[in-house]
Amino acid sequence: MNNLELNKIYCESNLETMAKMPNDFVDIVVTSPPYNIGKNRINNENGKPTSKSYLDYEDNLSKEEYFQQTKIWIDELLRVTKHHVFYNIQEITGNKGVIRFIQNEYKDYLKETFIWAKSNPASCIVDTMCGSGYEYIFCFSHDNPQSRKFNYCDFSNRKGDYVNNVIIKPSNHDKETAGHSFAFGDWLPRFFIKHFSKEGDIVYDPFMGTGTTAKAAHIYKRKFIGSEISQEYVDLANKRLEPYLTQQTLF
Repeated sequence: MNNLELNKIYCESNLETMAKMPNDFVDIVVTSPPYNIGKNRINNENGKPTSKSYLDYEDNLSKEEYFQQTKIWIDELLRVTKHHVFYNIQEITGNKGVIRFIQNEYKDYLKETFIWAKSNPASCIVDTMCGSGYEYIFCFSHDNPQSRKFNYCDFSNRKGDYVNNVIIKPSNHDKETAGHSFAFGDWLPRFFIKHFSKEGDIVYDPFMGTGTTAKAAHIYKRKFIGSEISQEYVDLANKRLEPYLTQQTLF
């Protein structure tokens, strides 16, 4: 156990990575899991499959299987995390009910619910459906979760940078993450890493994708560990991180 290098993305399942971690190993988690959207789902913007880098992963479980997998992920994240787990998820057809499942299953750890209200929501996929303009970010914590106070954080000196549980930000259109159909924008990990962790802390993303969380960790002088099953995404993430890693070795 604890054979892990810091500032590295492991090309393996997050359960493999977390099995190497002792309890309370990382300080915070910032992540967005698969939404169970379906392997062959078509992107309404370009008409192409949304999951080309995950052709070996069936993101198309039954609801019962998806709920069980969600529980396995969150249970392990709570075990390895010292302070807070920030878990971004959107309710869609393939995971309908997952929000209520999480709220009920983890009510004893659910410290805060953040709402990401998208300032540029995508158009609806078909004419008979509403477009989706918001997502959830759940905060799970061992730190007196029945209280909404974040004892590990200090929001008193933010110079007008008000910390609110409703966050109005655009959807991701970052050219650096063009290879990832559902990459979240840089603002999301930056917001939670900046406000809810400290310099030198270890940030873990069990679904690292193209490295957005790792990049944010570098910017705010945190260490990171990532898990990602797609070698294509790991390569893209490492390429994105090269300037930051090089800069770090110069000082």
